[in-house]
Amino acid sequence: MKHRRIIGLVGLVLLIGALGAGYWYGVYKTEKTWIPIVNAYKVVRTPGGMLEVATLQKTEALAWQTSWVCPLNICASLPKQHTQISALVHYTYRIPLAEYWVLEKTNDAPLRYRLKVPKPEPLLPVAVDLPSIRILNNGKVFAPSGPTQQQMQTDMQPQLETKAKSDEYISLQNAAAVKTVQEFARIWMRDGIHKIPEDAIIDVVF
Repeated sequence: MKHRRIIGLVGLVLLIGALGAGYWYGVYKTEKTWIPIVNAYKVVRTPGGMLEVATLQKTEALAWQTSWVCPLNICASLPKQHTQISALVHYTYRIPLAEYWVLEKTNDAPLRYRLKVPKPEPLLPVAVDLPSIRILNNGKVFAPSGPTQQQMQTDMQPQLETKAKSDEYISLQNAAAVKTVQEFARIWMRDGIHKIPEDAIIDVVF
């Protein structure tokens, strides 16, 4: 009986020691359980929905010339560094979705409609295909260092945004944008309770 008490006392001491060691040395295990506090959710529509109408893909290139700067222009004859960056650029154009668009019938035979929508606007910043980036350095010995790739990409973005907003680029994507709006109108818009027939002509006006 005495031995049992001794064994029990030793076991209790070992247990207390183990718990104490776990407390001081962080030997413990924590199990994570996800507890739903409120079993409900709410979906809120993002205001200002946009309809993507066209994407213009074009390889663009921008060049820099770096030269030494000396007093009295005595470095004019020294070698210059010519640097160029090129990349495939994606110009995506969108139009804002209003609460409703007005589809105006202009003719019955053939069936013709007129649909006026906002002008396409570019998605900014312009998307650049990073794997397509190519850097070209053309400088002789003793030519100064040109800009870094990060500097070139930073300088390139404003130029791309200007191109995206230009009349030339907006005009290039116009035909594709018209087709997208026409397809959207045939799928989602109606003439009263009737769906727009496939053979109906839809004149899109931006």
